[in-house]
Amino acid sequence: AYSRVNETAGKPLENANLDAVLASALLNLEFTLEEASAVVTQDPLPTLFCDDVQIGQVFQNLIGNAIKYRSAEAPAIHISSVRRGEEWIISVRDNGIGIDPKYHERIFGIFKRLHGRELPGTGMGLAICRRIVERHKGRIWVESEAGRGAVFHFAVPA
Repeated sequence: AYSRVNETAGKPLENANLDAVLASALLNLEFTLEEASAVVTQDPLPTLFCDDVQIGQVFQNLIGNAIKYRSAEAPAIHISSVRRGEEWIISVRDNGIGIDPKYHERIFGIFKRLHGRELPGTGMGLAICRRIVERHKGRIWVESEAGRGAVFHFAVPA
């Protein structure tokens, strides 16, 4: 999956309504969300010139991580967007276990995991997210502290 993100034979970019892209991602996560008693809320999202399947994968990975790395509380996840100059910043906020700032860059590396075998996963999810966002000429980052949830942001051209 990681090596296929930049394939030029992939789907061409086109205008996609991110509300619909998110709805599709949530449908794919329906069982996981239900099992975790997760609540997902959102603000209206923009239409972007993008690969809707790949941006859907970014949403799925970020929301899936919010569930996987949850705290003792039921996961509460909120998706929002803001236009800043020539870009849209999409944010996925959660109330999970958070991430110590010293690991903020490391978590986007391929096969990088902070929780070893304690939790399932390959360590590729955030690396794939970064690759997808970079394919869209954007950037991705996290704001978080251990024990205080996380906000993952990705910015892409408007």
